[in-house]
Formats: sequence, C-alpha cells, structure tokens
Amino acid sequence: MENNINHLHASASPALTPNLFFDEGSFPDFGIMAELEYHSGSEDDDDGEEEEEEEEKFNSDNKQHQQKQIFDPGAWFDILKHRLSSSPGKINPESSTNCTREFWTNEIIKLAGARILQSRSPAQGIDVPHLLTGLTNEESKNVELMEYLLESAEHVGKGKFELALQVLDLCTRLSSQTGNPIQRVGYYFSSALRQRIELQKTRRGGELEEDDHRKPIESDMTVTLPDKSAMEFRTRVPFYTASQLAAVQILMENVAGEKRIHVIELRICSGMPMIALMQAVASSPNPIEMLRITALAHDAAEERFIHGSGRRLVGFARGMGLPFSFNVVRIWEPPSAAHKDKLGLEPREATVVLAEYALSLMVTKPNRLEAMMKLIRSIRPRVMVVIETEANHNAPDFGHRFVETLFTAGAYFDCLASCMEGNEAARAVMESRYMNDRIRNILVAEGEKRVVRDVKIGVWRKYFARFGMLEISVRGLGLQHANLVIRSSPFAGSCLVALDRKSLMIGWKDMPLLFVSAWKFMKAIPH
Repeated sequence: MENNINHLHASASPALTPNLFFDEGSFPDFGIMAELEYHSGSEDDDDGEEEEEEEEKFNSDNKQHQQKQIFDPGAWFDILKHRLSSSPGKINPESSTNCTREFWTNEIIKLAGARILQSRSPAQGIDVPHLLTGLTNEESKNVELMEYLLESAEHVGKGKFELALQVLDLCTRLSSQTGNPIQRVGYYFSSALRQRIELQKTRRGGELEEDDHRKPIESDMTVTLPDKSAMEFRTRVPFYTASQLAAVQILMENVAGEKRIHVIELRICSGMPMIALMQAVASSPNPIEMLRITALAHDAAEERFIHGSGRRLVGFARGMGLPFSFNVVRIWEPPSAAHKDKLGLEPREATVVLAEYALSLMVTKPNRLEAMMKLIRSIRPRVMVVIETEANHNAPDFGHRFVETLFTAGAYFDCLASCMEGNEAARAVMESRYMNDRIRNILVAEGEKRVVRDVKIGVWRKYFARFGMLEISVRGLGLQHANLVIRSSPFAGSCLVALDRKSLMIGWKDMPLLFVSAWKFMKAIPH
C-alpha cells in the first residue's frame, strides 16, 4: 500500500504563510492572529531548516503589503512564478512536444502565465515557444483566453477598469458557459471580474448596495445543491467520499473497544460521515451500549437542516437495531462554558470531534473561532478529525487571491468535465451555483462579506499549536480506506492521494484539493 502513495513535500510557499490567515485590514483584532507568524508550530515540525528559512523570507518580503492595499505587482508575478515552478505539476517540455498529449486545464493556465512572464521579463528562462509546439488550435485559443483573463485581472487589481473591460471583451469572445473546461473557467471568472469592477465603481461613487455576488455562502455543495445533483456529484466525484470514509476510520480507531461513544459534529454537511460511522459501529464484533451524536447548529437555517438530517439518522439507526441518540445544540453566540454543559458529556463516554468544513467558516469571526477551539479543548476529546479545503483563498492581495482561486477552480472544472460527463444538468448546477458562488465571493466581496477564506493545512498547524494540539498520523485504516475509494473509482488515474507530514491530501491530477488531519490535545498548552 505504501508504495502506491504519493508523498507531497510540505513546501514553503506563500500559501503556508501564517499571516495570510486573516486580512489585517478587515479585522480590528488581527494582532492576536499575527502572532502566528512567529509561532513555532507543532512538535513534529521537523521537515528541515529549508522550509523555515523560505517561510521567514516570504514573511519578510511580504510585510510591505499586509495592509489594506488590494494589489501588489510584485506579489502578482511572485505567485505566477511560484505556480509555474511548484512541484509536483511542472510543465514538462519533453511530454509537451508529443502531439498526442492533451494538456489539462491547469497546464493551460500555466502556459498562459509563462507567456505573460516571458513577455514582461524574457530572462525568466521559460522556453515558451518550445512549450507551445504541438498545441492544437483549440488549445492555442485556450492559452490565449487565459492570457487575456490574467491580464484583465491585473488591470482590475490596479484599478485600471476601462483597460480591464476592453480585455474582458476579448475573454467573452473566447469563453463559453457550455464549452470545454477552460472556456467555462473563462466565463465565470470574467463575470466575477466585471462584478468587481462594478462594485469598485459604486464604492467610488459613495453608494454601496447589497447584491447577490456579495452574499455569504453558508453551506457547502452537498447542502446547497438539489438532492439529485448532490447525489450525482457524490456518486461520480470520489474526493468527498474518500475524505469522509478516511475521517470515519480515524474516529473508529480512537474509540475501539468502547461501549459508549459520543461524536460531536461541529457542522453537519451531508450526514454521510455519520451514516458510515453508524455502519462501522453496527458491524463491530463488540456491541456497544450507546452511540450518541451531537450536532452544533450555528444559525436557524442550519438548525432546520440538522433536524432533518437527525430524523434520517434516527431512522437509519432504528433499521440496524443500533442504540442511538441524536441531539442538537444551538451555538448561535460565541461558544462558552454554558455550551459545554449543554453537550451532556458523561465520564463513561469516549468523546470524539469531527470538524467537516466547519472551522474555515469562522475565519471571518476570529473571536468565535478562538472560543470554539477553547470549547473543544475543554471537552478533551480522544481525537479531533478535521476535513477542510486545501487552498489559499484568503490572501489580502487581490492578485495573489485571483491566481490561487484560478488554479483551484481549474482543477474542479477539469474534474467535473471528466467525472460528470453524460450528466450535463448536474454538472451545470455544480458550476453555475456552487463554483460560481465561491468564485464571486472570493474575488468580488471584501471584509466580512468575503466568507470563503480557505487556508492550507500549514496555516492550521500553526493555529492549532496555540491550543496545545498535536497532529497524529493518518497512515492506518484512514489512509487505506481513502486509497480503496479512489482505486475503485473509474477516475483513479486522475486522482491524487498523498501524505503531507502526518495528514492526508486528496485531489485531482497534481492539485491537492482537500485534507484530512487528526489531532490530540496535550495536557498543557506550550508557551
């Protein structure tokens, strides 16, 4: 099994910089989070001095643009160069000359970035003409579209809106909502840039109205999509099933042999992990006395959804003859000791915590996030399993944020084209609702309205270390189950299963998209 796992290096990149966890200009209490820049991290942080030196260099280089400015030309080129040179995923000149080879979406974006960098600085050492040898007519147009898109984003970042609109007109001619993945990416990103221009002009005019592209995104795709589209997505795309089953196995490993199990779920998305956990508990050779699930509700809409999920879970447990209890705890205000009392913790229970896409939604509310972490620490769970998006969508610099979002979306659009071929209706819902909402929120909204603020696992490691959390390995059944799900998929050859230190990365082609990590609390918080 181990030989079939790709091992990612925890490379030092802008995405791992802790000071990007929050946008300093948006939060008055950013000073608390700024301490992460100098925090030593968890005790297993032994990947060598090179990473620390690179992170230190990036922190130093970027202190100049951590204020409220929205665009830094230097950062714009730095992130493009980083994306072109990152490993894995380099453009391979040897393979690109093969006329039978098809470039995938992010390689097209990299080619466009390489052409832009070479045009601005020929000494970059990128042999663009060589790389473009053998491109089909469609691929050449796709590269051209991405060049226009990157150029228009640069103009938007600099406030040159008329120039940006002229280039966006060229993007419109080459993009399509129903075309190939690159054309679809061009369509939705062009739309987002036009909306950002409109918003910036409105701000300059002194009027600011609430509109669709700035509304917060409260739920993930499995909640917001219609049932049929959500089911189609979960059936065809292996990422989420693999991550959820891996998380369940990690939870099970930490409650093995226990008679009473209590799972606290910080946010119920689809309910699928709990169904898988109930099946695992029911099939265990050691019968249990009680399985309790407590779901936290953060607002009224979420509470209604959770009650619906709870009814389905109760019916599922009844059908299996499983002793089961489901409870919902309102946690609308910042977590406190009073909420701990409502959890009904019992000394005989083995308590574990599942955080599935829950913590990133609190990034815009640092006080709430910190209070939640203190609440979890006070519970003293056997383990806390975290599933989050592996991406950096929270850089204060607009150019950095645009490039990172473009590569993440490129991987998703490419994946949808492969995995959901033959069901255009469900694919269209995924792209036009979920992906489009996220793209617009990241690129158009600012301040607390920008709720999609994913950060990579390197940032979470530094944040968790403040609460005395130790990362534990997922190399056991969690890793095996993720591999099993991916291998059983018809798209196994395009999926990525990798280890980053002790955590699991799952993604598409060479692009990690999700991570699963497991954490335990030390008895004392290190100083």
